Amino acid sequence: MSPGGLLWLVGAVLGGVALLATIMALEWAWEVRDRRRFLPPGQLVDIGERHLHIASRGSSPGPTVVMELDAGQLSSLWWPVQLRIANFARVCTYDRAGYAWSEPPREEPSLASRVADLHALLQRAEIPGPYVFVAQGMGGLLARLFAREYPRLVVGLVLIDALPEAVLLRRSFQRWCRRRARWQLLRCWLAMLGIERAWARLHRRGFLPADPAGRAFTVRTRHRRTLRQDLRSLTRAEETLRQPAARGALGERPLIVMSHDAAKDAGGVLEAGWLEGQRQLATLSRNNELQLTPLPAGTILRDAPELIVEAVRRVHTAARQGTRLSTLARSEAASSLAVSRVD
Repeated sequence: MSPGGLLWLVGAVLGGVALLATIMALEWAWEVRDRRRFLPPGQLVDIGERHLHIASRGSSPGPTVVMELDAGQLSSLWWPVQLRIANFARVCTYDRAGYAWSEPPREEPSLASRVADLHALLQRAEIPGPYVFVAQGMGGLLARLFAREYPRLVVGLVLIDALPEAVLLRRSFQRWCRRRARWQLLRCWLAMLGIERAWARLHRRGFLPADPAGRAFTVRTRHRRTLRQDLRSLTRAEETLRQPAARGALGERPLIVMSHDAAKDAGGVLEAGWLEGQRQLATLSRNNELQLTPLPAGTILRDAPELIVEAVRRVHTAARQGTRLSTLARSEAASSLAVSRVD
Protein backbone atom coordinates (compact mmCIF):
# COMPACT_ATOMS: atom_id res chain seq x y z
CA MET A 1 0.00 0.00 0.00
CA SER A 2 1.31 3.43 -0.91
CA PRO A 3 2.05 5.97 1.85
CA GLY A 4 -0.90 8.06 0.68
CA GLY A 5 -3.28 5.08 0.87
CA LEU A 6 -2.01 4.14 4.32
CA LEU A 7 -2.56 7.69 5.58
CA TRP A 8 -6.08 7.65 4.15
CA LEU A 9 -6.84 4.32 5.91
CA VAL A 10 -5.49 5.56 9.23
CA GLY A 11 -7.49 8.77 8.88
CA ALA A 12 -10.67 6.81 8.08
CA VAL A 13 -10.18 4.54 11.12
CA LEU A 14 -9.52 7.49 13.42
CA GLY A 15 -12.51 9.33 12.00
CA GLY A 16 -14.74 6.29 12.59
CA VAL A 17 -13.51 5.94 16.16
CA ALA A 18 -14.10 9.64 16.77
CA LEU A 19 -17.63 9.35 15.36
CA LEU A 20 -18.46 6.35 17.55
CA ALA A 21 -17.02 8.12 20.62
CA THR A 22 -19.16 11.18 19.87
CA ILE A 23 -22.32 9.08 19.45
CA MET A 24 -21.63 7.21 22.71
CA ALA A 25 -21.00 10.50 24.52
CA LEU A 26 -24.32 11.86 23.25
CA GLU A 27 -26.15 8.73 24.42
CA TRP A 28 -24.48 9.03 27.83
CA ALA A 29 -25.61 12.67 28.02
CA TRP A 30 -29.19 11.65 27.19
CA GLU A 31 -29.13 9.06 29.97
CA VAL A 32 -27.84 11.62 32.46
CA ARG A 33 -30.63 13.98 31.35
CA ASP A 34 -33.24 11.23 31.79
CA ARG A 35 -32.05 10.45 35.33
CA ARG A 36 -32.45 14.10 36.25
CA ARG A 37 -35.77 14.43 34.48
CA PHE A 38 -37.43 11.28 35.86
CA LEU A 39 -36.88 11.21 39.60
CA PRO A 40 -37.94 8.11 41.56
CA PRO A 41 -41.59 8.42 42.65
CA GLY A 42 -41.08 6.02 45.55
CA GLN A 43 -38.30 5.21 48.03
CA LEU A 44 -34.73 4.24 47.27
CA VAL A 45 -34.02 1.71 50.00
CA ASP A 46 -30.54 0.60 51.01
CA ILE A 47 -30.48 -3.19 51.18
CA GLY A 48 -26.71 -3.40 51.48
CA GLU A 49 -24.34 -2.77 48.56
CA ARG A 50 -27.13 -1.14 46.53
CA HIS A 51 -30.43 0.74 46.65
CA LEU A 52 -33.69 -0.63 45.26
CA HIS A 53 -36.74 1.42 44.28
CA ILE A 54 -40.14 0.63 45.80
CA ALA A 55 -43.41 2.58 45.64
CA SER A 56 -46.24 1.95 48.09
CA ARG A 57 -49.84 3.15 47.79
CA GLY A 58 -53.00 2.67 49.80
CA SER A 59 -53.49 2.27 53.53
CA SER A 60 -56.27 -0.29 53.91
CA PRO A 61 -55.83 -2.96 56.60
CA GLY A 62 -55.08 -6.55 55.79
CA PRO A 63 -52.35 -8.22 53.76
CA THR A 64 -50.05 -6.03 51.68
CA VAL A 65 -50.13 -6.68 47.95
CA VAL A 66 -46.67 -7.04 46.36
CA MET A 67 -46.28 -7.01 42.59
CA GLU A 68 -43.53 -9.16 41.07
CA LEU A 69 -42.95 -8.37 37.40
CA ASP A 70 -41.92 -10.29 34.32
CA ALA A 71 -38.37 -10.18 32.93
CA GLY A 72 -37.71 -6.76 31.42
CA GLN A 73 -40.76 -5.07 32.93
CA LEU A 74 -40.55 -1.85 34.93
CA SER A 75 -42.77 -0.92 37.85
CA SER A 76 -44.17 2.04 35.88
CA LEU A 77 -45.96 -0.40 33.57
CA TRP A 78 -48.07 -1.55 36.54
CA TRP A 79 -48.81 1.83 38.12
CA PRO A 80 -52.34 2.14 36.61
CA VAL A 81 -53.28 -1.25 38.09
CA GLN A 82 -51.56 -0.37 41.36
CA LEU A 83 -53.70 2.78 41.71
CA ARG A 84 -56.89 0.73 41.35
CA ILE A 85 -55.77 -1.91 43.83
CA ALA A 86 -54.87 0.87 46.29
CA ASN A 87 -58.62 1.52 46.68
CA PHE A 88 -58.97 -1.65 48.77
CA ALA A 89 -55.43 -2.68 49.82
CA ARG A 90 -51.96 -1.43 50.49
CA VAL A 91 -49.98 -2.31 47.36
CA CYS A 92 -46.29 -2.08 46.42
CA THR A 93 -44.46 -2.11 43.13
CA TYR A 94 -40.69 -2.31 42.94
CA ASP A 95 -37.91 -2.53 40.37
CA ARG A 96 -35.50 -5.43 40.57
CA ALA A 97 -31.80 -4.56 40.77
CA GLY A 98 -30.63 -3.07 37.47
CA TYR A 99 -34.06 -1.94 36.27
CA ALA A 100 -35.29 1.68 36.21
CA TRP A 101 -34.24 3.47 39.43
CA SER A 102 -32.82 0.39 41.18
CA GLU A 103 -29.06 0.08 41.23
CA PRO A 104 -27.51 -2.93 39.47
CA PRO A 105 -26.08 -5.87 41.42
CA ARG A 106 -22.31 -6.26 41.70
CA GLU A 107 -22.52 -9.88 40.55
CA GLU A 108 -24.81 -11.49 37.99
CA PRO A 109 -28.05 -12.26 39.85
CA SER A 110 -29.61 -15.69 40.26
CA LEU A 111 -33.23 -16.55 40.99
CA ALA A 112 -32.30 -17.11 44.64
CA SER A 113 -30.54 -13.74 44.93
CA ARG A 114 -33.56 -11.98 43.39
CA VAL A 115 -35.78 -13.51 46.09
CA ALA A 116 -33.30 -12.53 48.82
CA ASP A 117 -33.23 -8.96 47.45
CA LEU A 118 -37.02 -8.67 47.69
CA HIS A 119 -37.09 -10.01 51.23
CA ALA A 120 -34.41 -7.53 52.29
CA LEU A 121 -36.24 -4.70 50.53
CA LEU A 122 -39.55 -5.41 52.25
CA GLN A 123 -37.84 -5.60 55.63
CA ARG A 124 -35.70 -2.48 55.19
CA ALA A 125 -38.61 -0.46 53.76
CA GLU A 126 -40.77 -1.60 56.71
CA ILE A 127 -43.53 -2.91 54.44
CA PRO A 128 -45.78 -4.85 56.81
CA GLY A 129 -46.59 -8.47 56.10
CA PRO A 130 -48.10 -10.84 55.41
CA TYR A 131 -48.18 -10.48 51.63
CA VAL A 132 -50.41 -11.29 48.69
CA PHE A 133 -48.26 -11.66 45.58
CA VAL A 134 -49.38 -10.55 42.13
CA ALA A 135 -46.89 -11.91 39.63
CA GLN A 136 -46.54 -12.23 35.87
CA GLY A 137 -44.26 -14.40 33.73
CA MET A 138 -40.86 -14.84 35.36
CA GLY A 139 -42.25 -12.96 38.36
CA GLY A 140 -44.57 -15.91 39.00
CA LEU A 141 -41.54 -18.14 39.45
CA LEU A 142 -39.92 -15.65 41.85
CA ALA A 143 -43.15 -15.32 43.85
CA ARG A 144 -43.38 -19.10 44.25
CA LEU A 145 -39.75 -19.27 45.35
CA PHE A 146 -40.41 -16.48 47.86
CA ALA A 147 -43.36 -18.46 49.24
CA ARG A 148 -41.11 -21.52 49.54
CA GLU A 149 -38.36 -19.61 51.37
CA TYR A 150 -40.64 -17.48 53.58
CA PRO A 151 -43.93 -19.41 53.86
CA ARG A 152 -45.19 -17.46 56.88
CA LEU A 153 -45.03 -14.19 54.94
CA VAL A 154 -47.22 -15.27 51.99
CA VAL A 155 -50.99 -15.63 52.40
CA GLY A 156 -52.18 -15.55 48.79
CA LEU A 157 -51.11 -15.36 45.16
CA VAL A 158 -52.39 -14.18 41.80
CA LEU A 159 -50.29 -15.67 38.98
CA ILE A 160 -50.73 -14.12 35.53
CA ASP A 161 -49.28 -16.07 32.61
CA ALA A 162 -46.77 -17.36 35.15
CA LEU A 163 -43.88 -19.46 33.89
CA PRO A 164 -44.52 -23.07 34.99
CA GLU A 165 -41.75 -25.56 35.72
CA ALA A 166 -43.12 -27.84 32.99
CA VAL A 167 -42.14 -25.22 30.41
CA LEU A 168 -39.14 -23.69 32.19
CA LEU A 169 -37.13 -26.91 32.39
CA ARG A 170 -37.85 -28.01 28.81
CA ARG A 171 -34.78 -28.05 26.56
CA SER A 172 -36.47 -26.06 23.78
CA PHE A 173 -37.31 -23.26 26.22
CA GLN A 174 -33.78 -23.28 27.61
CA ARG A 175 -32.39 -22.91 24.07
CA TRP A 176 -34.84 -20.06 23.46
CA CYS A 177 -33.62 -18.27 26.60
CA ARG A 178 -30.01 -18.61 25.48
CA ARG A 179 -30.82 -17.19 22.04
CA ARG A 180 -32.68 -14.26 23.57
CA ALA A 181 -29.82 -13.63 25.97
CA ARG A 182 -27.39 -13.44 23.04
CA TRP A 183 -29.76 -11.06 21.26
CA GLN A 184 -29.83 -8.83 24.34
CA LEU A 185 -26.03 -8.68 24.21
CA LEU A 186 -26.28 -7.20 20.71
CA ARG A 187 -28.96 -4.78 21.90
CA CYS A 188 -26.60 -3.61 24.64
CA TRP A 189 -24.29 -2.33 21.91
CA LEU A 190 -27.21 -0.85 19.96
CA ALA A 191 -28.31 0.99 23.11
CA MET A 192 -24.78 2.23 23.71
CA LEU A 193 -24.78 3.72 20.21
CA GLY A 194 -28.20 5.36 20.66
CA ILE A 195 -29.91 3.11 18.11
CA GLU A 196 -32.40 1.75 20.67
CA ARG A 197 -33.38 5.31 21.58
CA ALA A 198 -33.78 6.33 17.92
CA TRP A 199 -35.86 3.22 17.17
CA ALA A 200 -38.15 3.96 20.14
CA ARG A 201 -38.73 7.52 18.92
CA LEU A 202 -39.66 6.27 15.44
CA HIS A 203 -42.04 3.60 16.75
CA ARG A 204 -43.79 5.26 19.68
CA ARG A 205 -47.11 3.45 19.22
CA GLY A 206 -45.74 -0.06 19.38
CA PHE A 207 -43.07 0.67 21.96
CA LEU A 208 -43.81 -0.45 25.50
CA PRO A 209 -44.00 0.83 28.15
CA ALA A 210 -46.01 3.79 26.97
CA ASP A 211 -45.10 6.18 29.78
CA PRO A 212 -42.18 8.60 29.22
CA ALA A 213 -40.14 7.28 32.17
CA GLY A 214 -40.53 3.70 31.01
CA ARG A 215 -39.45 4.58 27.48
CA ALA A 216 -36.41 6.45 28.79
CA PHE A 217 -35.21 3.60 30.98
CA THR A 218 -35.80 0.70 28.57
CA VAL A 219 -33.54 2.17 25.87
CA ARG A 220 -30.52 2.22 28.19
CA THR A 221 -27.65 -0.24 27.98
CA ARG A 222 -28.18 -1.17 31.63
CA HIS A 223 -31.75 -2.28 30.96
CA ARG A 224 -30.65 -4.63 28.18
CA ARG A 225 -27.81 -5.98 30.32
CA THR A 226 -30.19 -6.66 33.22
CA LEU A 227 -32.73 -8.39 30.97
CA ARG A 228 -29.91 -10.56 29.64
CA GLN A 229 -29.00 -11.48 33.21
CA ASP A 230 -32.61 -12.44 33.97
CA LEU A 231 -32.73 -14.69 30.90
CA ARG A 232 -29.42 -16.28 31.87
CA SER A 233 -30.74 -16.94 35.38
CA LEU A 234 -33.63 -18.91 33.83
CA THR A 235 -31.12 -21.17 32.07
CA ARG A 236 -29.70 -22.03 35.49
CA ALA A 237 -33.11 -22.65 37.05
CA GLU A 238 -32.42 -26.32 37.71
CA GLU A 239 -30.00 -25.29 40.46
CA THR A 240 -32.86 -23.55 42.29
CA LEU A 241 -35.66 -25.99 41.41
CA ARG A 242 -34.06 -29.23 42.56
CA GLN A 243 -37.16 -29.70 44.69
CA PRO A 244 -40.11 -28.14 42.81
CA ALA A 245 -43.11 -27.21 44.94
CA ALA A 246 -45.38 -30.19 45.51
CA ARG A 247 -49.13 -30.39 45.06
CA GLY A 248 -50.83 -28.66 47.98
CA ALA A 249 -47.62 -26.92 49.07
CA LEU A 250 -49.55 -23.68 49.68
CA GLY A 251 -52.20 -25.42 51.78
CA GLU A 252 -55.43 -23.39 51.85
CA ARG A 253 -53.88 -20.09 50.76
CA PRO A 254 -56.09 -18.51 48.07
CA LEU A 255 -54.51 -18.85 44.62
CA ILE A 256 -55.80 -17.60 41.28
CA VAL A 257 -53.92 -18.73 38.17
CA MET A 258 -54.82 -16.58 35.16
CA SER A 259 -53.66 -17.65 31.72
CA HIS A 260 -53.91 -16.54 28.10
CA ASP A 261 -55.52 -18.76 25.47
CA ALA A 262 -52.64 -21.01 24.37
CA ALA A 263 -54.55 -21.97 21.22
CA LYS A 264 -54.09 -18.43 19.89
CA ASP A 265 -50.31 -18.80 20.16
CA ALA A 266 -49.92 -22.33 18.85
CA GLY A 267 -46.41 -23.04 17.65
CA GLY A 268 -44.65 -20.74 20.10
CA VAL A 269 -41.90 -22.14 22.29
CA LEU A 270 -43.97 -21.38 25.40
CA GLU A 271 -47.15 -23.11 24.28
CA ALA A 272 -46.19 -26.80 24.33
CA GLY A 273 -47.45 -28.00 27.70
CA TRP A 274 -48.48 -24.49 28.73
CA LEU A 275 -52.06 -25.19 29.85
CA GLU A 276 -51.03 -28.38 31.61
CA GLY A 277 -48.37 -26.35 33.39
CA GLN A 278 -50.99 -23.80 34.47
CA ARG A 279 -53.17 -26.58 35.88
CA GLN A 280 -50.19 -27.88 37.83
CA LEU A 281 -49.60 -24.41 39.25
CA ALA A 282 -53.21 -24.28 40.42
CA THR A 283 -52.76 -27.53 42.36
CA LEU A 284 -50.20 -25.83 44.62
CA SER A 285 -53.17 -24.72 46.73
CA ARG A 286 -56.35 -26.54 47.67
CA ASN A 287 -58.12 -23.15 47.51
CA ASN A 288 -57.57 -22.36 43.84
CA GLU A 289 -59.11 -21.04 40.65
CA LEU A 290 -57.84 -21.40 37.09
CA GLN A 291 -59.03 -18.54 34.88
CA LEU A 292 -58.55 -18.87 31.12
CA THR A 293 -58.89 -15.65 29.14
CA PRO A 294 -59.58 -15.45 25.39
CA LEU A 295 -56.59 -13.12 24.99
CA PRO A 296 -53.25 -13.97 23.34
CA ALA A 297 -50.02 -14.24 25.30
CA GLY A 298 -48.69 -11.14 27.03
CA THR A 299 -51.81 -8.99 26.57
CA ILE A 300 -53.83 -9.47 29.77
CA LEU A 301 -52.25 -6.49 31.55
CA ARG A 302 -52.64 -4.26 28.51
CA ASP A 303 -56.10 -5.32 27.31
CA ALA A 304 -57.90 -6.53 30.45
CA PRO A 305 -56.40 -4.91 33.58
CA GLU A 306 -59.82 -5.05 35.23
CA LEU A 307 -59.54 -8.85 35.35
CA ILE A 308 -56.28 -8.57 37.28
CA VAL A 309 -57.74 -6.04 39.73
CA GLU A 310 -60.76 -8.29 40.30
CA ALA A 311 -58.57 -11.36 40.91
CA VAL A 312 -56.45 -9.42 43.41
CA ARG A 313 -59.55 -8.16 45.19
CA ARG A 314 -60.91 -11.69 45.61
CA VAL A 315 -57.61 -13.22 46.77
CA HIS A 316 -57.02 -10.31 49.16
CA THR A 317 -60.52 -10.66 50.62
CA ALA A 318 -60.20 -14.44 50.96
CA ALA A 319 -56.80 -14.09 52.67
CA ARG A 320 -58.08 -11.41 55.04
CA GLN A 321 -61.27 -13.25 55.97
CA GLY A 322 -59.87 -16.78 55.86
CA THR A 323 -62.54 -17.88 53.38
CA ARG A 324 -62.54 -19.91 50.17
CA LEU A 325 -62.51 -18.30 46.75
CA SER A 326 -65.60 -20.25 45.76
CA THR A 327 -67.66 -18.36 48.35
CA LEU A 328 -66.75 -14.93 46.94
CA ALA A 329 -68.80 -13.44 44.14
CA ARG A 330 -67.06 -12.55 40.88
CA SER A 331 -67.62 -9.37 38.91
CA GLU A 332 -69.56 -9.46 35.65
CA ALA A 333 -66.34 -9.18 33.62
CA ALA A 334 -64.65 -12.00 35.50
CA SER A 335 -67.75 -14.18 35.25
CA SER A 336 -67.32 -14.27 31.48
CA LEU A 337 -64.01 -16.15 31.81
CA ALA A 338 -63.57 -19.91 31.69
CA VAL A 339 -63.13 -20.50 35.44
CA SER A 340 -62.52 -23.85 37.08
CA ARG A 341 -61.15 -25.36 40.25
CA VAL A 342 -58.28 -27.81 39.82
CA ASP A 343 -58.04 -30.80 42.15
